[in-house]
Amino acid sequence: MSISERLRAASPYRLLLVATLAAIVLAQVVAMALVTRSQVQKAEAHYAAERSTATAAAAASSTARPSRDVVKVGYVASR
Repeated sequence: MSISERLRAASPYRLLLVATLAAIVLAQVVAMALVTRSQVQKAEAHYAAERSTATAAAAASSTARPSRDVVKVGYVASR
């Protein structure tokens, strides 16, 4: 028995139930797609802002000269 034959033989309430469940599943898939797209856009904006901040900080640090009072300190692991 194929699906179309089973649907024709089913009661109207069963058809209504199947249609309602299909609509709910479709709405959930659409909602998941919208949320995923929104999260991807937010992540892209976040990474772009992070990248521009890093480039600005690198440009600022390369042009700024340290003063004579600055001492470089290195850390050594204790034995």
